[in-house]
Amino acid sequence: MTRRTAPLLALLLGVALLSAPCSAGAEPATLAPGEPLTAGLLRGLVAAALPAPAPGRRVELAFAEPRLPLANPSDRPVSLVLDGLELDEARQRFTGKLVVRVDGAVTGVLGLAGSARPLIEVPVPLQPLREGQLIEPALLGTVWVPESTLPADALLVADDVLGREAGRRLPAGRPLREADLRAPRLVRKGEVVTLVFQRGPIELTAQARALQDGVEGERIRAVNVDSERPVSGIVIGRRRLLVGEPEAGR
Repeated sequence: MTRRTAPLLALLLGVALLSAPCSAGAEPATLAPGEPLTAGLLRGLVAAALPAPAPGRRVELAFAEPRLPLANPSDRPVSLVLDGLELDEARQRFTGKLVVRVDGAVTGVLGLAGSARPLIEVPVPLQPLREGQLIEPALLGTVWVPESTLPADALLVADDVLGREAGRRLPAGRPLREADLRAPRLVRKGEVVTLVFQRGPIELTAQARALQDGVEGERIRAVNVDSERPVSGIVIGRRRLLVGEPEAGR
C-alpha cells in the first residue's frame, strides 16, 4: 500500500460516515475482494448518470478526486453507488459522491470531482490530399475532438465533404473546414468535352477541347475539335458543355 492511497482507503473501508441518500434508480457497481477502483469503472458509473449524448457526440471524463487507481484491501465485495451528481456544463466540470457499502452497511462516502469535456466525431482525411483531389468515401475516416476547439466553419458530417475536392494540400487526420474544399471541377483544361446544342426536342453534339477548368453552372471557353472555332458553354455535367442560350426552365 502506498502512502498516497492509505488515507483514501481509510475513508473507503475503515471509517463509518453519515450516509447520503442514493440517487433514485442509480445502478451500483461492485468491486470483487481486492479489486482496485479504477478510472474505467468510475467512468462507467458517471457516464451512465449523465444525459445521453446525441449521435456523434460523447463526453470525455477525467477525475481529479479521488486519485485513481484506489487500492481495495477488503476481503468482501464492495458496492459503489453514485449519488448527487451535478454537472456544470459551462465550466465542463462535475461533482458528486460515491456511497460505499460492504455487506449492505455504509462504510464511507467518497467525494467525486473532475472534468466532463464534450467531444464530437468529425470526418478527416485518412491520407494527405493533393490540391484538386476529389474526396471519395475511401479517403475519409473520423476522429473525436473537443467541440470547443472546432472553428465555426468546420464540416461535421461526411455528406458535407464527399463529392467535393480539396482546394489546397490538406494533411491527414485534421478536421476539415469549409474553406478547405471547393466544388468539383466537372471539366478540366485540356480535356476533350462534348458540346451540346439543344433546340426543343432536337439535340446535336460535337467534340471540343476545354481551354479552362469549370464547375457545374460555370461558363467556360473551348475550341471545336473539327472546325477549330472558339466556343463557350455552360458546364452541365462531367465533360459536357451546353452551347448557346439555355432553354427556359432548364
